[in-house]
Amino acid sequence: MRPIPPVRAHGSRGFTLIELMIAMAVLTLGLLALWSLHTASIQASARSYRLGICTMLAQDSMEKMMAETFIANDPNGVNPDLAAMGVFPAADADGLDDLLGFIDGVGVRVNSLGNTDASLGPTLYLRSFHVQNLDAETDRLLLHTRVTYIDDGGRRHGVTLAATRLVDRYDPAGQGVLSI
Repeated sequence: MRPIPPVRAHGSRGFTLIELMIAMAVLTLGLLALWSLHTASIQASARSYRLGICTMLAQDSMEKMMAETFIANDPNGVNPDLAAMGVFPAADADGLDDLLGFIDGVGVRVNSLGNTDASLGPTLYLRSFHVQNLDAETDRLLLHTRVTYIDDGGRRHGVTLAATRLVDRYDPAGQGVLSI
C-alpha cells in the first residue's frame, strides 16, 4: 500500500522571514512604549512620595510656629528669630524661593523624619518660614512655612502652608478677636 501524501491548501506555506521580522519590530515598539510608561509612573510615584513628606514636614513646622510666643512681655521672652519680617517676598520664577527664616538653621536640610541625622535617611528637605504683621488693630500675624527639595534634575519642588493667628493666641478662623 502506498501512503497518502498530506494535502495542503494552495498558499498556506506559513510565515515568511519578512513577516516575522515586521511582527518582531511591532512587538518591540509596543514593549518599549510600555517600558517608558512604567518608568514615568515610577518617577511620578517618587515625586508624590516626596511631596507628601514635604507636606508632613510643613505641617510640623507650622505647629512649631503656632506653639511659639509672639508676645513682647512674655516672661519666657519672644524668640528673636520669629520677629515680624515685613511683607511676604515676591516669588522667584519657580515660586519656591527660600523664605527669610529657617526652622532648623540657615541652609540645614532634614530627612523625612525632620531630623538632621543623615544616618536616619538622606537629608533632602529645607524648611523655611516667614512671619508678617497683618494689621496693628487686631495684632494678627500671617505665618508661612515652606519645605522644598531639589530633584535629580535640579528642579525645586515644595509645599507652602500659611495660617493666621493673633499675637497672643491661635486664630484658626482668621477673624481676629471675633473668633476668640
